[in-house]
Amino acid sequence: MVATRAPEPAEAPKRRLPIQIANEAKMIRATIELLGDHQVDEITSRMIARDSGTATNYISRYFGGRDGLFVAVAAELGRQISDLVRSEQSVLEIDRPGSFVSRIMSIPEVAMWFKVFRYLSSRNLTGVRPHAKPAIVTAIEDSIELIFGLEGEYVPICANIFLTYLMGNAAFGDLLGTTDDQAEDALAAMGTFVTMLVAQAREQERAQARGRAPA
Repeated sequence: MVATRAPEPAEAPKRRLPIQIANEAKMIRATIELLGDHQVDEITSRMIARDSGTATNYISRYFGGRDGLFVAVAAELGRQISDLVRSEQSVLEIDRPGSFVSRIMSIPEVAMWFKVFRYLSSRNLTGVRPHAKPAIVTAIEDSIELIFGLEGEYVPICANIFLTYLMGNAAFGDLLGTTDDQAEDALAAMGTFVTMLVAQAREQERAQARGRAPA
């Protein structure tokens, strides 16, 4: 009988001091404000340090680098979008006539979210564990669910479409001559597709409810 080695206990996460938590929040907040006027590639460490009142080396110290900071920024934007979507007067207003995608894309937090994830997808970030779903995919699924009010089986489908397009455009955009305007048109088309799926899912729910109703 071969003896099996007991798994080593997981390393306890390092305790984050209050000053670190405060600095991280200031840097994330400053980066989000900069995203309102700049593309991701235009935002420098000096700009973040200046606007947050911190030091440039804090990006590496607290976030492990630029990518880590923007992952944290995306997570914060996701939380802000969640609050907006789940508020008493939801920003989705999915049943209101008009251009659903235009309304969604006019929300500053959503527009910035797209900016960040277009950048992150070009960085080709992957998961840490083999066969695990990469963190970026999970984050995209969560945010798409919040932004478009989607649930269930359609969420990973739309996340797949979104991520595949972004990764493909990042890899082959120059070769294919894809412009930023065309990229936004593709995202808008995905939004139209999502809207159709939401309507279909709701109709199925209504049909099931009618079928369960007593005669």
